[in-house]
Order: sequence, then structure tokens, then C-alpha cells
Amino acid sequence: MNKEEKHGLYMRQVLHAAELAEIEHLAHICNTCDGLDLKLNWEVLRTRPGDQTNDFLYYQNGQLVGYLPLFVFNATEAEISGMVHPDYRRQGIFTQLLASAKKECYARGLQKLVFIVEHLSSSGHCFVDALQAQYHHSEYKMVLGLSPNTELSAIPLEFRRAVATECATLAHITAVSFDLNEQDIDWYTPQSLQAPRRHFYVALLNGAYVGKVDVTFGEDEAFIYGFGVLPEYRRRGYGRQILLLTIQDILTHGQQQIALEVAVENERALELYHSCGFQEISRYNYYVLPL
Repeated sequence: MNKEEKHGLYMRQVLHAAELAEIEHLAHICNTCDGLDLKLNWEVLRTRPGDQTNDFLYYQNGQLVGYLPLFVFNATEAEISGMVHPDYRRQGIFTQLLASAKKECYARGLQKLVFIVEHLSSSGHCFVDALQAQYHHSEYKMVLGLSPNTELSAIPLEFRRAVATECATLAHITAVSFDLNEQDIDWYTPQSLQAPRRHFYVALLNGAYVGKVDVTFGEDEAFIYGFGVLPEYRRRGYGRQILLLTIQDILTHGQQQIALEVAVENERALELYHSCGFQEISRYNYYVLPL
């Protein structure tokens, strides 16, 4: 169907280049109008596996005016972001998008929805309030400044890319670091470790695992996530060393813009990131709605 013929709700398992361009254009309009930085996980959108419906688009007379993506990172919940063109709000468009997304989540046996609302989005907060979704936590998005502090200490860490035989180790450190059920962590596989745009690193001291960190290389920025240090190695400078080594490796791959997210109340992590040159640029609030 041609663009000018589209009208109403469309569901996608894979987003084609034209649809990605439409989503990017809509995001630019919404961000500019409202002074926001909507969280849309662009690298995830560009690399959908194509085996499940995760993207819901709404058109009016050929124009994309509403969009809702699902981000499913574990077996129990789906994160939801989204937007509606300023000229088409209060017409029930996002409600229709959400209804279709909820049907998909029910079919997949997910237990809850997690709404990501930009801190300055009044319309987003009104919507989650109407749903009676419960506030859970907030995160800052931080980016590395132009003059980062990347001076390494003398700590003799071994820092390298993880290999296929270390999938279980990555899952274990992640579970311990983020208080997750280790059996639910299924995203570290030999195949995912070979993905060209995703790097998984481990840090060792005298042969013992200290921590790990994950990086996704997007078109515009590298994103650091899954940064964890085992409890027995915390508060000893190892976390800072791992972060600095990660930054150095990202820079050697030619990516100059580096971002990460951190819980607002995590003062120790904020202090670490500030000391390395990261600065807050956005804040996202997370709301939970059981299914």
C-alpha cells in the first residue's frame, strides 16, 4: 500500500527504511514542539528480528501521526514508549495503539507494561495517570562531554571482549548486579556475542571475574548498559577502571558520542559518571501497569 493510501492502524514485525524515516520525522516534530528527548531505542528499531509484532503505527491520510513501540528485554514485561503528532492529540490515537499493543502482550504471556515517560512530557504523564499506572523509578540519560577524564589508574585489570563460552558468566554478573533471576536472563547467546553492533566486555583480576559491561554501537552514538561489578569488588576503584577502559575501546572504534542511563537515586553511580565527564541531558520516568 502506498504511503498516501495509508489510514488507520498498522502493525509491523520489521520496520522498513521508509517507516523508520517517518518515525524519525514524527519524533523530530514531537521533540521540537514539546522540548523533549523521547526514548525510542533507535538501534533496536533498526534491527528488529522479525519474529514478533513490536511496532504499532497510526496514519491519517498517508501521514504517520502516532507510533508505539514495544521493547521486550525479558520474559515478564514490555517497555512502552510512543508519541502522537501535536496536531492529532486528544483523538484517541494513542489509546488505539495501546489497545493493540496490549493484545499482543497478552498473547505473549507478559505480566506487566512499563511506560517510559520523558520527565517534561505533560501529555505523557496525563496518559499514565489516567491509566492509574504506578510510578516505579526515574533514570537520567547522560552523555560524555567534549573533555572526558579518561586517565587510567595502575589497577591491573584484564579487560576484553567476552567469548561464547562466557554467556553464563555474563548472565550471572548481570543477575547479581541488578537483582534479577538468573534463569530469566536469556539474551547472552553465542549468536548475540557475534553481533557486529553489540560488544560485551568482561573484566578480570588475577583470573577472577570482577565485572562486565555491554555496549551497543548505533549510527549516532554508542550506548553503555548492563554495567555491573560483583559485590566483593565494589568500592575499590574497579568500576571506574572498567568504565574508562570501555570508553577508550569505544573511541578506538571511531564513535565519539557515548551515552548511558542511570537511576536518579543512584548517587554513587552518578558521582562516578560525573567524574569521568558524563553529563545529564534527559530524565525518564518509569510507570508500571500490571496486565
